[in-house]
Amino acid sequence: MASCSRSTHPVPPHYSFGLWLTSILLFTEATTPTTKGCVEGERDALLDFKTGIVKDPSSRLSSWRGRVDCCRWSGVVCDNRTGHVVELNLHNSDPNYSETSIGGEIRPSLLLLTHLERLNLSHNDFGGIQIPKFLGSLTKLTYLDLSWSNFGGAIPPQLGNLSSLRSLGLHSYGLSSDRLHWLSRLSSLRYLDMSGVNLSIASHDWLHSMNMLSSLEELHLPYCCLTDLPSSLSHVNLTALATLDLRGNHFNSTFPDWLWKLHNLSYLDLSFSMFHGAISAGIGNLTGLRELHLSDNSLSGPVPIEIGICNSLKLIDLSDNSLFGVIPAGIGNLTILGVLYLNDNSLFGVIPAGIGKLTSLRVLYLDHNSLFGVIPAGIGKLTSLRELYLDHNSLFGVIPAGIGNLTSLGVLYLNDNSLFGPIPVGIGNLTSLRVLYLDHNSLFGVIPAGIGKLTSLRELYLDHNSLFGVIPAGIGNLTSLGVLYLNDNSLFGPIPVGIGNLTSLRVLYLDHNSLFGVIPAGIGKLTSLRELYLDHNSLFGVIPAGIGNLTILGVLYLNDNSLSGPIPVEIGNLTGLGELYLNENSLSGPAPIEIGKLSNLTILSLSSNSLEGTMSELHFANLTKLSELDLSENSLVISIDHNWVPPFQLRSIKLSSCKLGPTFPRWLRSQNSIKDLDMSNTSIEDALPDWFWNTSSSSSSSINLSQNQISGTLPDLIFSSILYLVNIIDLSNNNLTGEIPIEIGSLSMLQTLNLSRNNFVGQIPAAISAMKSLETLDLSFNKLSGVIPQSFSALNSLNHLNLSYNNLSGAIPSGNQLRTLEDASIYIGNVHLCGPPVTKSCSDDPNVDSTEEEYEQGSHVLSFYFGTGLGYLVGLWSVFVIMLFKKDWRLFYFATVDKMYDRTYVAIKIRMRNWHDAAGRT
Repeated sequence: MASCSRSTHPVPPHYSFGLWLTSILLFTEATTPTTKGCVEGERDALLDFKTGIVKDPSSRLSSWRGRVDCCRWSGVVCDNRTGHVVELNLHNSDPNYSETSIGGEIRPSLLLLTHLERLNLSHNDFGGIQIPKFLGSLTKLTYLDLSWSNFGGAIPPQLGNLSSLRSLGLHSYGLSSDRLHWLSRLSSLRYLDMSGVNLSIASHDWLHSMNMLSSLEELHLPYCCLTDLPSSLSHVNLTALATLDLRGNHFNSTFPDWLWKLHNLSYLDLSFSMFHGAISAGIGNLTGLRELHLSDNSLSGPVPIEIGICNSLKLIDLSDNSLFGVIPAGIGNLTILGVLYLNDNSLFGVIPAGIGKLTSLRVLYLDHNSLFGVIPAGIGKLTSLRELYLDHNSLFGVIPAGIGNLTSLGVLYLNDNSLFGPIPVGIGNLTSLRVLYLDHNSLFGVIPAGIGKLTSLRELYLDHNSLFGVIPAGIGNLTSLGVLYLNDNSLFGPIPVGIGNLTSLRVLYLDHNSLFGVIPAGIGKLTSLRELYLDHNSLFGVIPAGIGNLTILGVLYLNDNSLSGPIPVEIGNLTGLGELYLNENSLSGPAPIEIGKLSNLTILSLSSNSLEGTMSELHFANLTKLSELDLSENSLVISIDHNWVPPFQLRSIKLSSCKLGPTFPRWLRSQNSIKDLDMSNTSIEDALPDWFWNTSSSSSSSINLSQNQISGTLPDLIFSSILYLVNIIDLSNNNLTGEIPIEIGSLSMLQTLNLSRNNFVGQIPAAISAMKSLETLDLSFNKLSGVIPQSFSALNSLNHLNLSYNNLSGAIPSGNQLRTLEDASIYIGNVHLCGPPVTKSCSDDPNVDSTEEEYEQGSHVLSFYFGTGLGYLVGLWSVFVIMLFKKDWRLFYFATVDKMYDRTYVAIKIRMRNWHDAAGRT
């Protein structure tokens, strides 16, 4: 038997190395794919394609050079073995793609890329050119994306030749298609995006064409102007569909039945599409649904309880509909739900306790409904919450303490409810909070000191509650705060000095509280402020000069306080100021001329202070936007040159108790837009000039010239043609004479007329009864005579009347609204008036002559009684004549009379017996 033995001959060293090297080379060749350069003809085709690209601002095609292997060019992908170009990806990934887009012409040289499988030209700008028809000849394409590249016109039906296509992106608002039959040939299509394409003409058959695509998994047709949506299909072929996006169309229909047969749906978006009616219970069939978007439709009815079966849901958006009823308890079964939008509906009832099971919830919107009851304590278990909106409901009770557990919360809206009790101290735990709305509730108690820990806060709304106590000093820690509303509470104490730290603050509302103390000097550091409201408090001291640093301030309200001292001249630095309210204080000294620098001012209110000195045209020369001026109840002297023409048109001017006179200010001639005019007690002594009626009063709603020495008469013309829109006229306490013009009755919009304390004579015009809107009429302390017109009873809106101290006579009218005005003081000082409510009787007064109205009324009464008596006699005589000739009538009549006599006699006897017995007992 032969045996195998090892050779004893040594292997030469060079042979051993060569064998090793050969082995390595063979292994490398075996394991490394063959790489070839691009095919020369395809390279030339790409270079020809580049010549059509005339716009390339970011030089994305700079690598496309003739001597370089085209497989190394940007956006070009070749097959590693064959070298053929299989993908051309010129997608623009720059977020600001409008500035980096390529554009130009798509040349037919692309047809030479016969192995091309993927073509992506998305997010570019081809200037509205049509999609080339020849693209339909690239039959090996499996991927084509032309989205957001500014193609226009009709989509070429030749794209239907791309039978290998699996993905087609045509997202564009410039494309259209009249028919979609070409789509049915894309039997391999899995993804289709035609978002924004105008399919209004193809709307009648779009669903039929889509239903042919049995492999389709994603369909995006939002904002395509579709109107037709068949309610049923003979056969549902879209069984592979996982994503359906039809939002933003105009279906105006109920949900179709076939929709609930798409059992593989995981994403459904039908928002903004004019759907109405109820959400079908069939929603429970879509058990794989992850996202449901039905917002901004006109859906009604309840939220179906079957939605609780869809436990794969991660997002539900049913907002902005008309859904009513309660939130189904089954919502608590959706334990992986992350986003829930039920806001802006008509849902009522309580928030289900099961909401506390949704521990994956990040966003919860239940706002703008009619939910009532308490906020469930389980809300404190939703520790993943980042946004919570429960505002604009009817929730009551206290804010649960567990709200302090929501440490990830960034936005909290509980405003516009009926919540009461204290703000929970745990609110200080919400250190991630950026926005906090608790306003418009009935919360009471102090603002917790822990609020100073919320250093991420940008907006804080605690206004319109019943909060009391001091503003916590920690408020000064909120250095990121841009908006702070603490107004309309019962807060007292000083404004914290730390308020000056809030240098990011744009809006500060502390008004309508009981704050006292001085305005802190640090307020001048808030140079980002645009709105500052400190009004309706009890602040005292001077206005700090630092207020002049707030140069971008647009609104400044310091009114209704107890501020004293002068108005700082630095006020002139606030050149952006549009509204300045310093009224109802104790400010003194002159009005600084620097006010004239506020060229953006529209409202200037300095009334009810102790200001003095002179204001001239220099104070107003640059106030070109001024529309409301109130300087009333001061000791100011308004001394303006008669020839000065104001640069503004005032809508409201109030100068009462200022000194304007003795002549009427002529600078008012240019003011023909005044709605409210108050120049009472301004020392005017002359007659009203004609130009006043033709300009200043032409569009007024209120005119007050009382407590002057204005003389002359009232022209008839002003009432009939000029003042017909006026609501209030007060000319009391002047020296006006003559008769009240009958044309005053044309003031149908007038609500208040005060002509008291003048020297008017003659009768009260009966035409006043035509002033149907009149609520207040004061003609007292004049020299009016004659009777009060009976037609006054037609003034149905009248609730205040004063005719005292005139020479009126006759009976006081009654009836209708006058019955409610039974105060005798209305008529005091008119000794010849009689009848209620005064004690003098008209029948006892020989000086009272019947008026024509009374005579007509008496005649009507006499005629009534005469006619009634005559009718009774005629009727009685007719009965007598009939009984004279009819025996049975006579017998019946006398029998009836006898019975009535007997009954009456018995009743009287019984009554007398009872009286007699009662008298005997006493």
